[in-house]
Amino acid sequence: MLAAGAAATILALGSPTGLDSVAKVGGLIVGLTPLILGLIYWARRSPHRPQVASSPAQVSAAQRQLCDLVLAQWRTEIVVRQLDDPAPLAVRWRLTELDVNGDVEQVARPKLLRYLIGQGTRRFEGRTDRISEMASEFRKLPRRRLVILGDPGMGKTTLAVLLLRELLMYPHGEEPVPVFFSMSGWDPSAESLHTWVARRLTEDYPALRAPDFGPDAPRALVNQRRILPILDGLDELPEQARPAILDQLNAAAADPLILTCRTAEYETALADQGRRGLTSAAVIEPNQLKAADAAAYLERNLPPTVTSGWAELLTALRVHEHSPISQALSSPLTLWLLRKVYVEPRADPAALCDTSRFATADALTEHLLDHLVEALITANPPRPDTDDEHPFVPRHTWEPSDAKTWLAFLAHHLNMINSRDLAWWQLSLAVPRPIKAVIALGIGLALMCAFMFSFGLVLGSAFGFTFGPAFVLVGGVAFAILGRSSITEPAYADLRLRGRMRLLWRKLTLWSSIRAGLLFGLVVGFLFGLIVGFDSGLVDGLAAGLVGGLAFGLIFGLAFGFVLWAKTPLVNDGPQTPTVTFRRDTKLLYLYSLVFGVGFAFVGLVFGLGFVFEFELAALVGLGFVFGLAAGFAFGLGQSSGKYLVAIVVLRAKGCPSLRLLTFLDDAHRVGILREAGAVYQFRHAKLQDRLAATYTMRA
Repeated sequence: MLAAGAAATILALGSPTGLDSVAKVGGLIVGLTPLILGLIYWARRSPHRPQVASSPAQVSAAQRQLCDLVLAQWRTEIVVRQLDDPAPLAVRWRLTELDVNGDVEQVARPKLLRYLIGQGTRRFEGRTDRISEMASEFRKLPRRRLVILGDPGMGKTTLAVLLLRELLMYPHGEEPVPVFFSMSGWDPSAESLHTWVARRLTEDYPALRAPDFGPDAPRALVNQRRILPILDGLDELPEQARPAILDQLNAAAADPLILTCRTAEYETALADQGRRGLTSAAVIEPNQLKAADAAAYLERNLPPTVTSGWAELLTALRVHEHSPISQALSSPLTLWLLRKVYVEPRADPAALCDTSRFATADALTEHLLDHLVEALITANPPRPDTDDEHPFVPRHTWEPSDAKTWLAFLAHHLNMINSRDLAWWQLSLAVPRPIKAVIALGIGLALMCAFMFSFGLVLGSAFGFTFGPAFVLVGGVAFAILGRSSITEPAYADLRLRGRMRLLWRKLTLWSSIRAGLLFGLVVGFLFGLIVGFDSGLVDGLAAGLVGGLAFGLIFGLAFGFVLWAKTPLVNDGPQTPTVTFRRDTKLLYLYSLVFGVGFAFVGLVFGLGFVFEFELAALVGLGFVFGLAAGFAFGLGQSSGKYLVAIVVLRAKGCPSLRLLTFLDDAHRVGILREAGAVYQFRHAKLQDRLAATYTMRA
């Protein structure tokens, strides 16, 4: 305030009235000082003590709601992934014989004689197609801590997902709610297990932030051990982070959990950790799929009458167990690939038995991966007679070659950022920094043009051309910083009025919002008054600026309350999905633009009614609204959705993904190329991502 007063005094001394203007400015500042100090005290004073923790009843209600949300979410995803169609594969699981168990006396497999006479520790054995027995074995573990190991494609994630559904559908008393989390992106040096899980709950299930559940329901659910985290993909984290992750999990040794990891990566992590393992956890791994089970699975999916090629393949599978085709089909992943590439399209598989063409199991698997995208896109066209909400029917037609090109680019992008999670808000990382800098300067130039056009017309072209370039500098620097800042998670926004009018009224009349708005408006108005006073007289400019600033501050405070209302979820809000998060974040971008537009239009109205400028009232309001819309939209481009929109335009100009990328990804999920894990997509299997990335690299 003193600095502003000094600037005002210097400007006043340069005016024709000299000391008289200084006296008026000084009196204005002295008179406003108590008001400003009062506003600061008012803003810091809390009218009532807010609730600091969720009550036991609220936490219990949040737990029940979370149970319903997770069950509905994964019932749909299981249908999309066809894990029950026609039935789960008979993958057999047993306690591992590797030296990877923690606290062996609690979970190790006993000698056969001692087990038969009822002595020693119970075996942990089961089959994926008998998931109820697996759930029963899990519940009998002393700490309910389970590690699922296996080679790539052996069904670790499938077992974890089916266990989740079984535990949710048939709970035993007040059990913790199993919640599935992809581990990609967890930095154990920055977040503990409890902090990370609570944050993920808050992000993936916004309903838990509803006022009905209190201020900290996600944290309370974690701290009170009402959550059973199912942590998928320890092997997807950087190698140096895995031992620290195991230490974090051991620090919460009393917490139940399920962890999946590839066998080799888990053994390496244990060696780096000192072979302490996961405390009190049973560690299981699968047997190789039996040829008879693989043949039975194929026969269930084949028509009653098969071609000679299928007869040859089934014979090779049953008789020649060491042939490349038998070795390849010993994993659930390759069986699924064969079903999608050959069984469902009714293609002849005779060439797969040609050992001169496919000499190894890996060669067969790569062949199937190379043809998966075309097979799924071609075999699953949109069906006009089907509801758009049908989970595995695409909504649009896509060219298979284009689809494979786009997916290869995205797979390459994920490998470059070392991630398995395809998050739309991280796509801006694929845009080179020089291009981001050019875009930032372009946005600054656009703001300059808007400023020069709006205020130059009102105050004169000299004013616009004087202060317009400053907007280029400020806007360019600001958006350059935004472009280089770390990636932010999508924001939540819900503009539905039905059932939320009372909440809207509470947020609009929130004292903290109005106080902050008035204080902000007073500062902005004072600075704006200095600028206006430079052209039309300092005292009149300051008076007009402060009046307009307070008016703008009131509107800003109400707008801030409106934004808070839009960001407040309801108890019946569903889990976050990629398309839902984009829509909600985009709504906030539009909301910022609208709020800025209305705010500046109101300032124009105040100035017009005050006859500060000899200009048409409607023109002042219109110019303020247009400039506010432009400024608000530019500000909103710093949102996740704004950065995504800029990135997708830039990448499309380089021949990369479609402008309708999220629509395409939704269809790719529906046909089975991608899977959904909360707000992100993942390729159906890591092998598919790596193979597509390799094809993109070869083309490049």
